[in-house]
Amino acid sequence: MLQTSINSDYNNDIPQWPEIEHQLKCIADAKFTHTSWIHDWDGDYMYSASEMKYARDLVNGYGLIAHTHHASEGSKGSSVVDNRIIPDPGERCPNIRKDYTSPNKYLREAGVDLLKNRIELCRHLGAGAMVLHMSLPYALLQRSPQDKEDYYAQVYKTFDEIQPYAKDAGVKIALENLLFGTPELEMEKFDRMFDRYDKDFLGLCYDSGHASVLFLDNFYILLEKYHDRLYATHLQDTSSRAKEDWTDDVAALRGDKHWIPFTGVVEWEKVAHWVARAPIDLPADFEVCLQYGTKYDDAEKEMADLAKAHAAAERFQQLVLDEKAKIK
Repeated sequence: MLQTSINSDYNNDIPQWPEIEHQLKCIADAKFTHTSWIHDWDGDYMYSASEMKYARDLVNGYGLIAHTHHASEGSKGSSVVDNRIIPDPGERCPNIRKDYTSPNKYLREAGVDLLKNRIELCRHLGAGAMVLHMSLPYALLQRSPQDKEDYYAQVYKTFDEIQPYAKDAGVKIALENLLFGTPELEMEKFDRMFDRYDKDFLGLCYDSGHASVLFLDNFYILLEKYHDRLYATHLQDTSSRAKEDWTDDVAALRGDKHWIPFTGVVEWEKVAHWVARAPIDLPADFEVCLQYGTKYDDAEKEMADLAKAHAAAERFQQLVLDEKAKIK
């Protein structure tokens, strides 16, 4: 049987424990072998030790393996479009209470506490990689060289602090490529962070959908450049967006569909080529949204949608295995 993985919140981030358990049960019933714990990927929620044990026991109880987890960078969204939250264009969010990039000492330290909480969740789940957003305040970074250096100074403080904590837990941090800003600033983010931190601590989470929306000239440039740092994936398909809309954050959000792979614009043979050559712990994770925002009211449709996702996951895994055979 081929190994396959899908996000724990395929029916969106509905936080009630009965709904979380329902989705895990359906994932197992659909014959997935792994899951990525993505519940509470956004916001300031702190898991208690008992909840971490509960999450572990739910995953294990349904015979699943949780090998990645999507941590939270705090509540950075401040505008709502099509029932989805996006950051205001390129500025710091004033409402965030735990922000590991904040110039405010106390809010930055609160952000570190949030990251440590999620590293502990990884430890309980047995997840070897923790996916993390670093949403760039891109207008701020473009304002002046000093603003950019001040921003990264706070980021470095945080990662310097969490590095020993993550290594002790056996958890690698995988920075995710994101939707908003410019390709140049996003590439600079990875260049800076990978130059400063070693491969035993920091790597890449490749989100195929985000790449297809931001890197319009080459959806695969991050894989080409950083595949030796690839520790996690969020595989999803999209409609991308028109090049004339490349500065439009709303168009970026609307292009980020989270469709099942093989249903949009991504060339999956190219993705599989690089995944096969990366140090990632397979299987690669899907991050799809089968029904956005509301619970399924039709159990047969829910399982049919999961079956389609599972078939796509098996198809992608086979592509990766075929590529690995070529390498040998």
